[in-house]
Amino acid sequence: MRDLLRTASARQLSLPEYEADFYATVETVDGVILKTERAQTFREPGSPSWEAFAAGRWDEALRIAAEPNPELAQFFAHLDGLGSGLHRLRIVELPLTPYLIWELNFLRFRAEAGERIGVLDAEAVSELEREHGRVPELMVAGSRAVYDVRYDDAGVPVGAEKIVEPEVVEGCRSQVLALLDQTEPLDSFFRREVDGRTPSAARP
Repeated sequence: MRDLLRTASARQLSLPEYEADFYATVETVDGVILKTERAQTFREPGSPSWEAFAAGRWDEALRIAAEPNPELAQFFAHLDGLGSGLHRLRIVELPLTPYLIWELNFLRFRAEAGERIGVLDAEAVSELEREHGRVPELMVAGSRAVYDVRYDDAGVPVGAEKIVEPEVVEGCRSQVLALLDQTEPLDSFFRREVDGRTPSAARP
């Protein structure tokens, strides 16, 4: 994927521009929406659950994550009504980082709300990454667009590069779908590797 993105013409979007553009694109999407996550640590200021986790309040972070989120469930139902749906490819390295222990707990509740989530061991992409570079953080909106999401050095999202060249969008889409075919369902991975673990017991 990274090799495709290097050759593409991209439109630079700030974070507010990216969010507005993405949600507008969703309304005319013509296929599934795909999300890739490769980094093992992010920062998510503005997320109450993440902020509790970052402050060391683990029980509070879990409690907030488990709170019903009708708006999120409605969004996923809306995507289903459009014939799309959101499919997340979460690449993980073992042992898990504290952030991933939090995120995988958080994602359990997104899955209950309607997001489709598959987990893939980083070893499965090692050869691909040696040849083409690290799997990027992408949002692929059907055949409409690819958003290469950008983060600062601390792991906070700052915007995205939007690409609409059909061959690049299709190339990224097909590669993400191929990787999703190799994933393990979140629930089984969670039971084996995450359930009962706390961030304090993980590597930094």
